[in-house]
Amino acid sequence: MNSRKGIWSAFAIAVLAMAWLANVASATPPPQATGRVYADDQLWATFATNDIKGGPEQSLDKIFVFPGTDLIPVGEAGPGNPEYNSGRWDVHEVTFTGMAPTQFTSDEAIWYHASIGDLTISGTVKMFHCPLFKL
Repeated sequence: MNSRKGIWSAFAIAVLAMAWLANVASATPPPQATGRVYADDQLWATFATNDIKGGPEQSLDKIFVFPGTDLIPVGEAGPGNPEYNSGRWDVHEVTFTGMAPTQFTSDEAIWYHASIGDLTISGTVKMFHCPLFKL
């Protein structure tokens, strides 16, 4: 009997968590969400919360930053993408080597230009959490 109650409790918590996550992705961004990130060719609002100490690679998404420019960071996945990890980011710096600094809106374009030598991508610079909110 207790195991059945535990299963129902876990189910109810899971349903509430999914509803909350769906609401976060579709809600009006909070006032502190003044930052911007591109992911999956869409512009999102965001704010940084805290650094994290890592975790399994599959629990983080890469986010590409462009030091020395005013370009908007680009994440490899955003809300609605099954690969999105709720804003847990593995930060990589992009340096332009064979082209002028260009605003990308998806990680595919960044990886393509890296493959032809137009830019380089650093290893992990840091890891942090910053959720994405629909604009």
